[in-house]
Amino acid sequence: MATKKRKVDSECRAFNDEWTWKYFFTIVKDKPVCLICNEAVAVFKEYNISRHFISKHKNSNYEAMSEYERKQNVESLCKKLSRRQNIFKKVNTIQEAATHASYIVAYNIAKNNKALSDGEFVKQCILQVCDVLCPDKKNNFETVSLSRKTVTYRIEAIDKNLTSQLESKIGHFNFCSIAMDKSTDINDTAQLVLFIRGVDENFEITEELACMRSLKETTKGCDIFREFQEGLLTLKVPITNICNVTTDGAPNRSGKKSGFLGLFNQNYPENNVVFLHCVIHQDALYKSALNMKPVLDAVVKLVNAIRSRGLTHRQFRDFLQSVQYEYSDVLYYRKVRWLSA
Repeated sequence: MATKKRKVDSECRAFNDEWTWKYFFTIVKDKPVCLICNEAVAVFKEYNISRHFISKHKNSNYEAMSEYERKQNVESLCKKLSRRQNIFKKVNTIQEAATHASYIVAYNIAKNNKALSDGEFVKQCILQVCDVLCPDKKNNFETVSLSRKTVTYRIEAIDKNLTSQLESKIGHFNFCSIAMDKSTDINDTAQLVLFIRGVDENFEITEELACMRSLKETTKGCDIFREFQEGLLTLKVPITNICNVTTDGAPNRSGKKSGFLGLFNQNYPENNVVFLHCVIHQDALYKSALNMKPVLDAVVKLVNAIRSRGLTHRQFRDFLQSVQYEYSDVLYYRKVRWLSA
């Protein structure tokens, strides 16, 4: 029977403190390292350490030193090594902090719908503030990368991380429900929004915006059903876990044949899903509950009177600026639907 090959590095040998002043060695990351040339030895074995010292530093001044002189030099070399290690740690800490700061700025740019190039303007302002408040720390702020390309990368990384977290939570759902709504943006592009609410085995409820899908062409029931499937596939939502779907009751969602409801039941007849068609926008609910016509008529009359006369309009804008109001102008009133409700 063949014997198992002996491995010296797995014998749990200990470092002897005498080797520090005898052979100028210390421990760095669980390895014996020479203080003179910074080379590492594989194992904690006196023969290997002494062989390194004799072969590499026999003709140096360290060989002829007394025990006291060696200890003095060892102390000096250890301090130099410690300073080098602290410098590297400080550099790594500054780089990590700069990266973290870059993510914070990118997150706020995305959250407030600002241009990606605003990061460069933010950095310029920060550096000018540093010149006044803390000029000695300006180099640290200069390491924060806020170029358009970097901000784009940071936002994409944040989006991937949030999506990954949501996918992880969805993977633990026992049951979930979907709320669906469609609205048209200022570019006349229909946007389908899906919200998901789920519960896991610990009865922890999670509710999040699942996705938003753009409908570039028609908004028929088949188009909505296709985008619905692709949106859930992106987040890996099991169709079998869906127990409820809520829509706003539009014909292309509630139609029993060519609408979303009918197509869903045709493709997943085994799913006993409850459909509700009662998504009501709060604005529309307020409008129907309150008699706002007298108020709206007066406001519309005033706004249109201001906008219809150039002098009055200019004077009103100057007034808003003088009181530092949030909005600097008023728009003509137009009869449009309330948020596509």
